[in-house]
Amino acid sequence: MKILMVSNFYPPHYRGGYEVRCKQVAETMQRRGHDIRVLTSVYGMPMDSSGEFPRPTEEIEGVRVDRWLDIYSYGPQSPGRPWTLVQARRQLADARRFARILSEFKPDIVNWWSMNGLAMNLLPMPGERHIPDIHWIEHPWMINEYGAAGEKVAPFWEGVWNGSWGPKPIQPVLKWWGRRWERQVASEGIPTRLFPNQPRHMVFVSEFLRALYRDAGLTFPSSEIIFGGVPVDRFLAPVRRHGMEGPIRLLYAGQITPDRGLHTAVEAFGHIPPQVRSRLTLSVAGDNPGEYLDGIRGRVQELGLTGAVTFLGKVPHDRMPDVYKSHDILVFVSTREEGLPLVMVEAMLAGCAVLTTGSGGAIEVAKLADLPLIPKADSVTLAHRLTEFAGNPEALYSVALRGQEVARKEFSLDVMIQRWESTIAAIKTSPISPCGERR
Repeated sequence: MKILMVSNFYPPHYRGGYEVRCKQVAETMQRRGHDIRVLTSVYGMPMDSSGEFPRPTEEIEGVRVDRWLDIYSYGPQSPGRPWTLVQARRQLADARRFARILSEFKPDIVNWWSMNGLAMNLLPMPGERHIPDIHWIEHPWMINEYGAAGEKVAPFWEGVWNGSWGPKPIQPVLKWWGRRWERQVASEGIPTRLFPNQPRHMVFVSEFLRALYRDAGLTFPSSEIIFGGVPVDRFLAPVRRHGMEGPIRLLYAGQITPDRGLHTAVEAFGHIPPQVRSRLTLSVAGDNPGEYLDGIRGRVQELGLTGAVTFLGKVPHDRMPDVYKSHDILVFVSTREEGLPLVMVEAMLAGCAVLTTGSGGAIEVAKLADLPLIPKADSVTLAHRLTEFAGNPEALYSVALRGQEVARKEFSLDVMIQRWESTIAAIKTSPISPCGERR
């Protein structure tokens, strides 16, 4: 089957687990005999002196990757004024690139991943060309940037066509010019007025996310839950036992933003009794230069933790198995609306005990594995839990062992791909019959 996968980022230029999983799926499906092509953004590409980005085509692990789309919310932006006109032209150029791929590649299915920061007028285009499309959802980007019927997108284009973006005295001329331009764009099959939100099928990575979309008014005739999987063989390691006096190595891994809660982990160290704290270390695998991380580094110094806290920077994903295997506890204290955190499952497979807030879809992992839960932003409770584990190594071992067993059974990439492949085949052969909500 020919499958076009569209994602805002794609490794090695990526920000989080959504894109990592996209790559894993692309490569696995290619190995299973499908013809996979990935369309992604220029994120991570160097801007030249004229403010333009290269738009390369690469082959990564046997998968063709076209880095052709502009990205509008991350990284450096091409200079240009007036902003609205420049933005409109860039988005139309993206739509034309997308139309070209649809025409040349002729995919059987378009598979959307995160569209956060991309041109949203791409979304209706497969349906208008009678190509079935399917979403893999790990993030509320559609709620935030598109809406139930494109209402988050339409006002921008209405302003482009009616000329309201320009100086008031010349707005009538801009409106006349805009109407002519709009007719030309419409003749190319590029949507700028109506933005239906009728994908053939939606796959949510957690029940939490499906409910979040439903509560926001985004309901779909056909959807299901498929837990995100992890390649077991890459991460699996023996669960480690600990003595009463040995060191306990904590890990924070992932994006460093306030809603991911690194500050909570650091503050917890300040509440732990000194005789216990001397046995604990915290490694931070991630990076996001700026005020928040600077504040974290400053707080580490204020609390006298420079000998206990190590900042590893952003670790390439292919090195993360070794990072997990050299630690004992993953501290996942997010407060954001998580989809199904990749980092939790990877750490569980690698033999780490996981402490979590259970925020968003993380609660579904936590309940299945009976993980210890920490209230959001509660450094005191986290400190108490860590102190208890330091004094009860058997409890720590039990949490890690239970987590690993659940991760192997419920969250393997093989199981996920089997369900995903079956879903895609069903959508291709029965494209019109909605199947309702499935678990």
